[in-house]
Amino acid sequence: MRLAPRFVLAFGFVATLSVAGLGYVVREDRRQSETQRFDQEVRGACDRVVAEIGRQAESDRKLVAGACQSGELVDRALIWLEAGTLDDERRLSLSRIVPEERQAFDLDELVLATTDGDRLGQDPISLLNTPKADLAKLVGGDVAHFALREGPKPALVARCRKLGAGPGKGAGAGVGLVGARRLEPVVERLSHVVDAQVTLGTAPAPRPDVAQASCTLSDSGGASIPIVVSKSTRERDVNLARIDQTVIYAGLASTGVALILALLLARGPVRRIQELAAEARKVASGEARPVRVRGGGEIAELAQSFDKMLEDLAAMRRRLAATTRVAAWREVARRVAHEVKNPLAPIRAAVETLRRLRARNDPEFDEYFDEATRTVLDEVHRIANIVSEFTRFARLPPPNLTEVDVMELARQVAHLHEAGTQAKVRVVVDRVPPHVKADRDQIVQVVTNLLINALDAVKAKGDAGEVRLEVGTEGAATVTVTVVDNGPGLSPEIVPRLFEPYATTKPHGTGLGLAIAQRIAIEHNGELSCLPSKPGDGAAFRLALPVDGPPPVSAGEGAPGSG
Repeated sequence: MRLAPRFVLAFGFVATLSVAGLGYVVREDRRQSETQRFDQEVRGACDRVVAEIGRQAESDRKLVAGACQSGELVDRALIWLEAGTLDDERRLSLSRIVPEERQAFDLDELVLATTDGDRLGQDPISLLNTPKADLAKLVGGDVAHFALREGPKPALVARCRKLGAGPGKGAGAGVGLVGARRLEPVVERLSHVVDAQVTLGTAPAPRPDVAQASCTLSDSGGASIPIVVSKSTRERDVNLARIDQTVIYAGLASTGVALILALLLARGPVRRIQELAAEARKVASGEARPVRVRGGGEIAELAQSFDKMLEDLAAMRRRLAATTRVAAWREVARRVAHEVKNPLAPIRAAVETLRRLRARNDPEFDEYFDEATRTVLDEVHRIANIVSEFTRFARLPPPNLTEVDVMELARQVAHLHEAGTQAKVRVVVDRVPPHVKADRDQIVQVVTNLLINALDAVKAKGDAGEVRLEVGTEGAATVTVTVVDNGPGLSPEIVPRLFEPYATTKPHGTGLGLAIAQRIAIEHNGELSCLPSKPGDGAAFRLALPVDGPPPVSAGEGAPGSG
């Protein structure tokens, strides 16, 4: 993966991980806060219901207390009671006023009775079933606080009493009002106020989609009624889903911003690195140019180091080229001198022998003359061959590139040499290769040299000798020609020196054939190599040529070895 995508992915991963971690913490905190807020809201609603019921009960108590202090109904009943004139007719008139008073007080129940439980009026009529003792107990209860009725129909009870003190039959007696407000309508009204379901008594079975809170409504006498507030968690779930959605959107937005920033930050360094990489690929061919990078930082330092390396490399190449040329020609001169010196020894010996025989008029002079002159001519011919091969090696022209069909070229070379040998020469095409850009004459020279060497290697086998020219491809950009023989093979000692000038295993060879062939391969941007094999299994040489040919020779460069 290239640097820019890797940089963006790394930056995005870190940003995503950070945003995800922060988002998770924020989400959990908000969810916990929202859950606590909702639970507190439900508990607060329960406390609010209890408080509202308490305020309603206190309001009813004060309303009923006012009726005892200055109300006409209680005063009239007390006057008649003290006077002893509370007959049936007056009782009937009082009982007719009680419903009006109940409606005026907006109570559900209202009873007018004496302190000893004598009922003077009630509304509704169902209260007639209240026993006298219970009625006396109600009238005689605490008037300073409201009371709770826990019965089958829970209610808020408010009462007041007014005692007589004047003379008469009813001296010391009193009259009281007992009012009751049933709790069911109250809690139903409060359910709408607190936007929750309010129930009296024990809590219903818990449900996963309902939040509940319990509280207790108590009076001063110790009576209590449990109150349960239930509220659907749909609102809470909607808020939690909104929190999740907000966190996700914020995370995606943050990740997107981080990726955009990563792209923007990566563009500059990656572009500079790409420029450096493009020039670095040209270093081997000597076409690299200095990279001028603006700004500072490590990339600028790298560019400066690269430019300095190019300068040092150019200087080193010049020094190395000069040194290499001197060393190469020094080695070539040494080898030429050695090769030329070898034929001079028999020439000198032959001439000296002739002079010695001539000086003493030896009768064998004529007989030896023919042999000596033949030796001198052979060795002079050998020296001429050495000089000719050296001239070809030193003045090899640059390739003249054309489209070359390597398969047809191999067949022509094989056809030219198979007639003059007993060995079998075969061309094997593994895969039809494409045409290559090369100098046809120079490639023919390489293949011919390899084929002649192979034919020389199998000459001793006669009809059993076999040479194969295998033509194929190596990938889509390289064409190969492999020359394989079944001769005795190469000794391990000579293999490392095969392509050195004047290294040969033939008594009549100059040792420049493979050196010239390898130089031709190199100048075509190809490769000539000896394939590994065991002694006795024959030898194999492979020529690899690029389909696109060698790179163009830049200005100022001549043919190798020239000058």
